Amino acid sequence: MASKTLVPVEEYLKMSFDGPEPDYVDGELVERHLGSKPHSKAQKRLLRCFEALSTSCLLEAYPEITLRISPTRYRVADLAVFVADDTGEGDYPTRPPEFVVEIVSKDDRYLDIEKKLAEYHTWGVKHIWLLDPWTKKLSFYDSAGLHHVPAFDSPEFGVKITAAEIFEN
Repeated sequence: MASKTLVPVEEYLKMSFDGPEPDYVDGELVERHLGSKPHSKAQKRLLRCFEALSTSCLLEAYPEITLRISPTRYRVADLAVFVADDTGEGDYPTRPPEFVVEIVSKDDRYLDIEKKLAEYHTWGVKHIWLLDPWTKKLSFYDSAGLHHVPAFDSPEFGVKITAAEIFEN
């Protein structure tokens, strides 16, 4: 069995990458797949939806942001949304956002995605959403796993985003 080279967190935070920034899990760099046009379009439309809500409910959306889940775990979210920029100290948010949205890339494995969603749940993210531009399905994640839904809905913030709003041509 081959051994893995572990990277100190300080070194990871100083690195630059040619492709997407990898996640950092307990010293290991975990590859993230490149976004494609369907991935980017969905991300852009979601970002617009949250930007439209930013004045009425003080939500601040960040695409492709590195979240510091623990001293040895950094995850890059496709989209993280915070209330009134309540991200914690430093360059990397240390407090869980209200929303995290992951968007499926063509080469993603659902097992890996679900691990990442479970980690967000354990960290305390209240609204964990998964968007699949390939199947045009929306799901939310909770302690029971993934659930397909017709729309992303959060009445406490007045957020309701339908599949049609995200996947329109």
